[in-house]
Amino acid sequence: MKYKSFLYLLLILSISSCKKYLDKKPDDKLAVPTKLQDLQALLDQSQYMNIQQSPSFGEASADDYFLPDANFNALPVEQQGIYTWNRGEYKFQNDWSKAYLPVYNANFCLEQLDKIPVNTTNETAWKNVKGSALFFKAYNYLNLLWVFAKAFDEAAATTDLGIVLRNSSDFNVPSVRATVLDSYNAVINDSKQAIMLLPDHPVHCMRPSKAAAYGLLARAYLSMRKYDSAFVYAGRCLQLRNELIDYNADSDINGSITSNVPFKRFNKETIFYTETNTNFAIHRTSTGRIDTMLYAQYNNNDLRKTAFFRPVTGYYQFKGNYTGSGSQFFSGITTAELLLIRAETHARAGRVTEAMNDVNKLMIKRWKNTVPFPAFTANTKEEALTIILAERRKELCMRALRWMDIKRLNKENAAIILTRKIAGQIYTLQPNANYYALPLPTDIIQITGIQQN
Repeated sequence: MKYKSFLYLLLILSISSCKKYLDKKPDDKLAVPTKLQDLQALLDQSQYMNIQQSPSFGEASADDYFLPDANFNALPVEQQGIYTWNRGEYKFQNDWSKAYLPVYNANFCLEQLDKIPVNTTNETAWKNVKGSALFFKAYNYLNLLWVFAKAFDEAAATTDLGIVLRNSSDFNVPSVRATVLDSYNAVINDSKQAIMLLPDHPVHCMRPSKAAAYGLLARAYLSMRKYDSAFVYAGRCLQLRNELIDYNADSDINGSITSNVPFKRFNKETIFYTETNTNFAIHRTSTGRIDTMLYAQYNNNDLRKTAFFRPVTGYYQFKGNYTGSGSQFFSGITTAELLLIRAETHARAGRVTEAMNDVNKLMIKRWKNTVPFPAFTANTKEEALTIILAERRKELCMRALRWMDIKRLNKENAAIILTRKIAGQIYTLQPNANYYALPLPTDIIQITGIQQN
């Protein structure tokens, strides 16, 4: 059993998920997808590749929300432990298993693709399947790294534990944790290969594209604090996609930003669409309340203050999802995120004017158009970074990005200390604490024997 991978369960789920696309054999045995259209159909199974697949453990552990005492007390004990950063046990189904299902599907498609010769007739479809499979692996690997590995540190990346890199759909292959460096290299290499294969724009934003792969690389390099590379790939992404929603009035707004569900699903800012799963959703809109100090940072003429939040029992809850749902959180890649990555990397390189131009390009679309927009200005890169990082947090609230940001910024000496208060008792999480690499599922440790954080 030690050598039987946790992907056994994923194999069952994955094979059953694609049966609607396959012909049933006379002996009722499940057919194995071998045609390009079958492989594309498997990757298009959004309920296993996009919907509720991104980890929620990081967002549940972060600081953009809090739980009133009554809401905390109503949680099961294990979820209370998540809120107070108390290492507890949890089992299937979870962030780990959810993220590795797309990885399994991607590996299966890559193996089957090796058996299909590429020719002039099938080249476009063949490249899209391969590029998509590589992208899905990289995308989910990066999400797993943000949650289950320590922040990237050049000095420790060759020894810090990363994630399990699966290069086969054979669940008998032992699971072994790679280093942080090797894990990030896998993300980068798969993303760069995908870029060479994918179309500039997808048929639908649930499918990967060249723009999405550029955006994924920008995310990866930003979390590694390799800002020059993040700048390059953010720029390439924005050359292909740069539309923004005007929060004053736009076809992608459901009537008004005052609506409980203000934004349409698959809107013009969405480069690649995913949602977070609900396994650790103690920050869900029904129980979580937005941090009061964060809410106070929004100017009254900043339309996000209305678009993202609504009052409830003396506090505010989040409603600004790009999922078309009042309860399901968005975790995909957007043009606004890429603008903020480019702005930050401009600022870190001392290009203050260019940094402010990117921030202002975004913010004029978020500002009440009946009030003159007070463009942001900065004289130094430090001033620019202060502005940009504040806007990044406000713009990307509840997007499964804050946990990664805290980790990387604390490596930049931001000294962010997380604090919870329950019934008068204070809990804190210090910068760069080991707990920032969140605990792996208990059953994964038991089955595979891999090392726990």
